[in-house]
Amino acid sequence: MSKMTSSAALLSCLLLVSCGSSAADAQPRKNEEKRQIALVLKSRDSDFWQAVRNGAEAAAKEFNVELVTEASVDEEQVNEQIHLAEEAVHYKRDALVVAANDGKAAAAAVELAAAARMPVVALDTEIESPRVSAFIGIDHYDAGVKAGQKLAELLGGKGSVALLGFRQEDRNASERERGVRSALGAYPDISVSETAYCASDRKLCEEQTGKLLEQGQGEPPAGVIALHAVSSSGMARELARQRPRERVKAVAFDIEQEDIEYLQEGVIQATITQNPFSMGYLGVKAAVDLLRGVKPAARYGTGTTVIDQRNMFWSDNQKLLFPFVK
Repeated sequence: MSKMTSSAALLSCLLLVSCGSSAADAQPRKNEEKRQIALVLKSRDSDFWQAVRNGAEAAAKEFNVELVTEASVDEEQVNEQIHLAEEAVHYKRDALVVAANDGKAAAAAVELAAAARMPVVALDTEIESPRVSAFIGIDHYDAGVKAGQKLAELLGGKGSVALLGFRQEDRNASERERGVRSALGAYPDISVSETAYCASDRKLCEEQTGKLLEQGQGEPPAGVIALHAVSSSGMARELARQRPRERVKAVAFDIEQEDIEYLQEGVIQATITQNPFSMGYLGVKAAVDLLRGVKPAARYGTGTTVIDQRNMFWSDNQKLLFPFVK
């Protein structure tokens, strides 16, 4: 995997507002027609994607462009989302910023946009097309390594581990799982079972967690890692219901705001958290740069943070856990 370019200073200032010098460069010229940027997201009802939208709206306001936002019902609706991207081309938006539900399937829509001379910026999921001008998101493998290392620390380097994921064929989740297994593979006294999957169905994620905890008549796993927001929510709720917190250590990804209390109460011990506000902001900024003939970085890493009970009340981490609070 190629390395992402990064800038800690820029990222920190994007938590709430953007840096001044870059904003000035991208301000519209006098009497210039207002451009339209289409933003197509993975899901309508998600704290994470709402925070991405907030960041995009902040950038649109700052750079004086019009943002037209669409989203599929959930992350499993691949065809619906492709249709939304194609509509952006049909309505002749000036640029497309898309967080693809399927990086391979979205390639055709990107080609359509390129044929219409519409620059494309990818968020979160890499799209399998050379026509994408910039990618903004995290290194999912590295995020998985962080999750695995944190759980190994919690387990003292020994015990059985269960994984709960999105879909087996999903690239982001697969990269996270690969990172988790790589990190845990460094510990000879830790064993990892097959991954259970529950897609975007929170109830199914709860049920799958229950099955992982039962493990037939054997001992429950010593640790569990959930690889995306919905599985993390389902895992946390089932752990809270069964209350096996003395035995099972749990690491989540991108927990929803309503589930943060589970972190505070110790139902889960840590969560791997992204910076969705910055992702949305940088996506629109990259699109504005492209429309002005300025070439943005081909890849920009927005980074991840391991948040636990020890550091969850730190100011910067509160901004990541509660991106809607100003």
